[in-house]
Amino acid sequence: MNYSACFDIGGTFIKYGVVSEEGKVLLHGQTETPQEDTPNRIPDILTEKIQYFKTHYPIKNIGISSCGLVDGTEGKVLFSSNIKGYSGLRLADIVEARTGLSVAVENDVRSACLGEMWLGAANGKKDVVLLTIGTGIGGAIVINGQLMRGAGNLAGELGHMSIVHDGESCPCGGRGCLERYASTSAFVRYYQNLAGNQLEDIRGKEIMELVHKNDQAALDAYQLFIDYLSTGLVNIAHFYNPEIIIIGGGITAQGDSFLADIRESYNQKVMELYKQSTRLELAELHNNAALFGAYAAVNYKTSRTN
Repeated sequence: MNYSACFDIGGTFIKYGVVSEEGKVLLHGQTETPQEDTPNRIPDILTEKIQYFKTHYPIKNIGISSCGLVDGTEGKVLFSSNIKGYSGLRLADIVEARTGLSVAVENDVRSACLGEMWLGAANGKKDVVLLTIGTGIGGAIVINGQLMRGAGNLAGELGHMSIVHDGESCPCGGRGCLERYASTSAFVRYYQNLAGNQLEDIRGKEIMELVHKNDQAALDAYQLFIDYLSTGLVNIAHFYNPEIIIIGGGITAQGDSFLADIRESYNQKVMELYKQSTRLELAELHNNAALFGAYAAVNYKTSRTN
């Protein structure tokens, strides 16, 4: 039995666990992400946990799913806005030197996509796109079984495709980006504007409860959100023609009715041939999804180097 030490490094918490080749998560837990001296303290936390894991299981390798822009080939964090001092850290080299084990460091969305290909909605598929919907929009692209990384390891920023000419300004520096119109934060903003108040504390989940109660402002906001999201999905289908586009993020907890609404809007816009070849599905991995992704990332790396 093969076991991997797996980590999910986020701006608030570092989640950890041992993942088996059967997809079982063992010895899992979480600790707060350090906010000072991160180039030293983050590797310290990982090394400590790995040594603990080794006392219980024969650890073969180490997978790390991380927030930020990541060069998965070099195992380096290119940029992170969430963790002070994290940008530029050659995390794989440091952890490999301390443990003597092979280490893969991958962006969290790319990891999640590989995880869905291993145990989730994209199992058995080779051409896959994952779109995660949250405060922003993240993306990952797999073509013929290989992650699309791009010349600067920056490929997959699907949230920053421009869908509205001269549209709203985006923190990325562009205008009209998909995440300005189809993220959950955009959904909340639509409702706030349509309801005639700001309701700063309201969340997407609460607006969806109002949608189910036929609140008109919530229904109109939801329709705008679905319309823009489906436009982005149509562009992705026409660009890449993947076998499957997986939609992830907290809003997917709405389940089949949410997926049906997206499919209906998508099918009204996409070219007929794409309806037959590109399927829309919701992500299936929720709890421990990032740890499954970290396992998939390190084993993806191993398969590419053997």
